[in-house]
Amino acid sequence: MDERLCNTLQSILELELAAGNSIESIDAAAGTACPFAINLKHRINHQSVSEILLANTVEKWQNTDRHYPLQSGYKCTKYKHSIAGPS
Repeated sequence: MDERLCNTLQSILELELAAGNSIESIDAAAGTACPFAINLKHRINHQSVSEILLANTVEKWQNTDRHYPLQSGYKCTKYKHSIAGPS
């Protein structure tokens, strides 16, 4: 668990780590659109995440731009933090 990650996304990180996923890298400061990002080694189990209650400030996203890693994950619209894994 990373205490720098906003509380909004902590439950997703905890769920993924408990299921055996691991943190591949942390980007801090990741840019103006995302000041903090956790990149997981394996895909996020979106089915499990959808079963937990997500705050209104959490949005699912997916990157399809091949100039960057192809990922999908969740972002907090309030703190602009992100958690993602390979698509």
